[in-house]
Amino acid sequence: MTTFAYQVRDKNGKRLKGFVEAISEKTAADHLAQQGFLVTQIKTRSKSSFLFSPSGKISSDDFTMFYVQLSNLLESGITLLSALQTMLGQIDSKRLNHVVQRLISSIQSGSSLSEAMEQQPDVFQTLYQNMIRVGETSGNLSQNLQFIAELHESRSELNHKIFTSLAYPVVLMIASVAVILFMIVWIIPTFAEIFTKAGVPLPLPTQIIYNISQFVKSYPLLLTLFLGLFFVGAKLVLKVPDVKYKWDKFLLSLPYFGPLVKRIEISRWTRAVALMLSSGVPILKTLEISKRLTQNLLFEECYGRAYTSVQGGGKLADTLRNNHIFFNDAVQMIATGENSGTLDKMLYKIATYYDQLVTRNLKRLTGVIEPVFVVGMGLVVGFIMLSVLLPIFDMISLVGNAGK
Repeated sequence: MTTFAYQVRDKNGKRLKGFVEAISEKTAADHLAQQGFLVTQIKTRSKSSFLFSPSGKISSDDFTMFYVQLSNLLESGITLLSALQTMLGQIDSKRLNHVVQRLISSIQSGSSLSEAMEQQPDVFQTLYQNMIRVGETSGNLSQNLQFIAELHESRSELNHKIFTSLAYPVVLMIASVAVILFMIVWIIPTFAEIFTKAGVPLPLPTQIIYNISQFVKSYPLLLTLFLGLFFVGAKLVLKVPDVKYKWDKFLLSLPYFGPLVKRIEISRWTRAVALMLSSGVPILKTLEISKRLTQNLLFEECYGRAYTSVQGGGKLADTLRNNHIFFNDAVQMIATGENSGTLDKMLYKIATYYDQLVTRNLKRLTGVIEPVFVVGMGLVVGFIMLSVLLPIFDMISLVGNAGK
């Protein structure tokens, strides 16, 4: 199926734009004509025309409301196509409007909702597609849409907590670096010139800072290029599997930060798996999808082993225990859930509990970062002030000796 961008006029002569999925351009035009539209333009949609359209980014709140509203409309007995058409006039996000238009076009062409979402992989995650497919098969689509809304909202809330907790240290760091650069580039050279004209030899700290300031002022483009290449190079290097694996392992081994990363990963994974199981996704399919829910290669490896083990008749808890990545309390709760047949409920409890632990860990981490950062910046600023004060003391001594 190919995506075509079209322009048509309805029976009242009003011009409309949108997207339609069809095998060929002629099939797409015939489909639109059957709906009573006069086709004025139709062409294959390029990928960039959607990704870089003036529609902007879809916010997390808009996505959550999309799933909630669609679930409520279906629950009230409205057909899927009518529900999407009803929502189309109530959506503020231009890009989400484009997304819903494409869903409508695909469903009108005979696709199911999950199939229509598969045609927009840059918008709808595989996890959600599978939950919707199971809902379509079992007849619980509206309930599964509620599960998706809950999962999406919980993920957004967790990301917001992380961002909010780390925002202050990051802003403090940027402000401190800006002040230090201002002192190095403008303040120190001015003092250095005064001391040189007065015949005062520059002490070693002053000479170091002065040389740094001269380099920054003389080669700003070179310095900017170097920093850019450094960050781009680091990003490319981290795409190498062996390097990424070692980096992820290093992050998990850090004090304070490592346990926090583990709890975030466990919280996200257990909640997603719990909601997939609750929505009727089979355990093997759930574990297969869950391998793609993390960016950490150690956790991805762990989930892969869990899938292989359960596929061979093993217990999920035993595999997680042997990988030594999951905390013991989470493994014990998973084992209890497996033995009692309430794995989905137990995983949900783990996710809720670990969300609370993440919040506490973030506060502790912020409490550790702030004083360490303040002390570090204090040492740097102190060194800069020392480079200014030492020549002043030497100048005072010279003036005092000259007066004698």
